[in-house]
Amino acid sequence: MKGVLTKMGFTNTGNDVSISPEYFLDLDSGRINLSELIGKGIGLKYLNINRCIHCGRETKKLFGQGFCYPCFIKVPEAEECVLRPELCRAHEGIARDLEFAKANCLVQHYVYLAWTGGLKVGVTRYHQIPTRWVDQGATFAVKICHTPNRYTAGLVEVELKKIFADKTAWQRMLTDSSELPSDFLTSKAKALEFINGKNLSYIPESDVVYRVSYPVIQLSDKVRSVNLEKVNAIEGKLVGIKGQYLIFESGIVINIRNHSGYLVDITF
Repeated sequence: MKGVLTKMGFTNTGNDVSISPEYFLDLDSGRINLSELIGKGIGLKYLNINRCIHCGRETKKLFGQGFCYPCFIKVPEAEECVLRPELCRAHEGIARDLEFAKANCLVQHYVYLAWTGGLKVGVTRYHQIPTRWVDQGATFAVKICHTPNRYTAGLVEVELKKIFADKTAWQRMLTDSSELPSDFLTSKAKALEFINGKNLSYIPESDVVYRVSYPVIQLSDKVRSVNLEKVNAIEGKLVGIKGQYLIFESGIVINIRNHSGYLVDITF
């Protein structure tokens, strides 16, 4: 099946607290249920063509996660507050697209702690739970607090980055099989104590721990990420999917979201 890659989607076959993603990939020629391919051989070949995931035009270079340059500098999905919430200005009426901002920035946001082979702090919109956690490969998550908008959540996150990491170490995430850390909720309490009295607008959340169980039948001690522009094609037995990574029996992994906009041919 041929088509332009975009990030993998999923259906939650679990419940609100115990999340079990069944992954799929939408291509021009149809939808592939990737979870059904685990344990089977698949091939993925890059056809040396890039297309912007927003406007669809062919481009030599992609920016952000799959945009041509004109779209990268104008579409709201690529605005700088996507990566740095504290830079959001939608609450001041400033945004690339105010209607988009009303639906995605001027809404309730959560600041959370997640376990991705290590503890990290993050921010997400209320309607991106559990998508955000699944996309980053978190196995456990807990909401610290909620805020009225993205900007305010960003301010809280900036403070918490002083005591917690805010990046996922993808190698540890993909090789981690640990159970819930014993100090997970203690870390949440530490976070709330740290931001208390710092003139931030937030409401603490309850101590509900969310768990994500990924479709993985084999974990490797070491993994090696590949880029399709360098290897052009990969094939092998698919043994798991975690975050936005396909995991092969050989230890090779590929981040599908990082290849958004690549035209590929997938065989299985």
